[in-house]
Amino acid sequence: MGRKAQTLDKLLSNTTKDGECLRWAKIKDKDGYGITSIKGIKMPAHRAVMSFLGDVSTQYVLHKCTNRDCVNPDHLYLGDQQQNVQDQIDAGTFVRGSKNGKAILDEMSVEHIRSSTFSISALAKYYGVSYYTLWDVKRNRSWKHVK
Repeated sequence: MGRKAQTLDKLLSNTTKDGECLRWAKIKDKDGYGITSIKGIKMPAHRAVMSFLGDVSTQYVLHKCTNRDCVNPDHLYLGDQQQNVQDQIDAGTFVRGSKNGKAILDEMSVEHIRSSTFSISALAKYYGVSYYTLWDVKRNRSWKHVK
């Protein structure tokens, strides 16, 4: 991280202007969010910017724009997990189903599981997942986006 950002102006000097967005020009994480440190504490750059404007300790820092590396204070707002998820759904960036890197099943498998007459135990063994995972799939408690 090198130098520690101590002021909002110092943070914003690490950006490039792109339309109305101020895009983080330094280190980014694997998901494209800017990374910085304040007083030796590593954090997302957009969160660091908002911390200069108010208490962010119990809230999410959300983007009005869809640029993950944008740190323009006018494009950021405080919210909760539900708002964060809804923003992701609205922007089409919500990761669910086979888009999740840890998913064992895919949408086609879920369709097969739901239509199958085999027991949940047999299906769980076949697909290499737990009984409870398949129980949730069969009862539409998970993979709800698959009909």
